[in-house]
Amino acid sequence: MKKTLLALCALGLTNLAFADVANEYGETQSLLVNEDVKTLHIVDINADNRKDLVWVTSEGSVKYKLRNNDAKASLDTLPDSRWRLEYANDKGVKFLDFTADGGIMTSSDNRTYRIVKVMMTEQGELSFCTPFLDGLNRTDCSWVFTITDIQPNVMTGLDQRYGYAFTAYKLVQ
Repeated sequence: MKKTLLALCALGLTNLAFADVANEYGETQSLLVNEDVKTLHIVDINADNRKDLVWVTSEGSVKYKLRNNDAKASLDTLPDSRWRLEYANDKGVKFLDFTADGGIMTSSDNRTYRIVKVMMTEQGELSFCTPFLDGLNRTDCSWVFTITDIQPNVMTGLDQRYGYAFTAYKLVQ
């Protein structure tokens, strides 16, 4: 009798836990419909800085789905935003404050550079440039940054002057 009562109590607590989960998360959805997935991996298989889906079926077939390229950079997404740019090779941090007419880049040693151009390249990549020397009165465009992917809160790209890859994270203002 005690075992039965204990089992019923445990079952009741489990149902309460599932009820909390159901209230906290949305409905369960199928990721890969009509697929017999044995293992699933989320990796970038085509070097476009987007995570793709790769899975192995129970028969041993390897299948994949590339992430849609619909989140490409847009000139409209940057004004009035602030970003923390971190180099992949640990070569410092910069802060980017974009405005409608460019913006300001501040290095970790408090040097400021004017962002003089925010533009779309012929390849459809967003880029911006700054003068190589610090100061807000300069207008030359000699230090180019190319953004290869921009999401609502993260963008990746390349510092063209040094060839350094970077990731920038949007900061809440």
